[in-house]
Amino acid sequence: YSCITRAMEILSDPIKRRSFDSVDPTFDDSIPNQIKSEKIEKNPPLFFKTFGEAFETNARWSVKQNVPQLGTLSSSREHVENFYEFWYNFQSWREFSYLDEEDKDKGENRDERRWLDRQNKAARQQRKKAENQRIRQLVDNAYNCDPRVARFKLEDKKRKLDIKKARQDEIR
Repeated sequence: YSCITRAMEILSDPIKRRSFDSVDPTFDDSIPNQIKSEKIEKNPPLFFKTFGEAFETNARWSVKQNVPQLGTLSSSREHVENFYEFWYNFQSWREFSYLDEEDKDKGENRDERRWLDRQNKAARQQRKKAENQRIRQLVDNAYNCDPRVARFKLEDKKRKLDIKKARQDEIR
């Protein structure tokens, strides 16, 4: 009966509920590894399937709603740049206070409660930092494998070479 009471306390308080939701044990925190460019050239949908699913599952933690989708092979440069800009600046509402090891209210005096609170905050900051690194690694892996980004880089390189060649022709 006490478990049911505790569950109702958590679920009825929006702050405690959000804290509880942040620590979803069924959520898959794994991120896809980089895919070799040869595999992507042979099978471009592999990139979009692999990374699209990862971005969709992680979008649930976003502070901002209307999270941009990965897109398709024919997505515009603007869409791709907006997508990566959003994810490189990703802000997560995920917080880890539900995993606090010590309940600060159980401290015997003010100093002990403060000490417990500092310990819990330090552990939360470590978890938040690890979460930010995980998201950053996901975005880096996707950016390095993205066939559209590779195509855009080649187009830019070709354009620069054309401009350089045109200048050299003008000088001659």
